Amino acid sequence: MGRRRRWVGGAGDLGVDITARDDEDRLLIVQCKQYQSPVGSGHVQKFNGTARPHHGADLPIMIALNGFTQPAISFAQHHQLILMGRPEC
Repeated sequence: MGRRRRWVGGAGDLGVDITARDDEDRLLIVQCKQYQSPVGSGHVQKFNGTARPHHGADLPIMIALNGFTQPAISFAQHHQLILMGRPEC
């Protein structure tokens, strides 16, 4: 099965910019942030509240070009969210 993806982002996207399925048919839900500062815990908590419960993500991924605060990283680790900053992109 080939990969499938859909660009979603915009107002009312409920925390989703991209949806995709990988080769194992797992649903990837991706939220992208381009802020001047690292993304804080509140944004990661909000993403956690929609990625799996609302969208059914198998792999919830948040990308932030300027990274994440330590509280955001700790929260994501506890809730098994994937965070990617500029070094990982």
